[in-house]
Amino acid sequence: MSITVAGFVKNGVVVPEAPLPEGARVEIRVEAPVATDHHTPSELRRMPREQRQAILSAAAELAEEDYRTDKELTGFEAFSEEELHDDDSES
Repeated sequence: MSITVAGFVKNGVVVPEAPLPEGARVEIRVEAPVATDHHTPSELRRMPREQRQAILSAAAELAEEDYRTDKELTGFEAFSEEELHDDDSES
């Protein structure tokens, strides 16, 4: 069985964001942080497709755990109650 646990490096030490099971075997994959590369949407649009996709893919991987665990990021409705009934009041 394989699980993914995100983490970060602090003072040269890997710090997992969740506890690891005792005796677990780990494999460390190092990725370049994309947070330091701030690209505007305009800059991304001007890049070659392959480069743009690589940046967006890396950002999505970094955000994956947040979206999986933080229900406030995904537990919302597209329209509020007021917006749903706005069309009724305009008639």
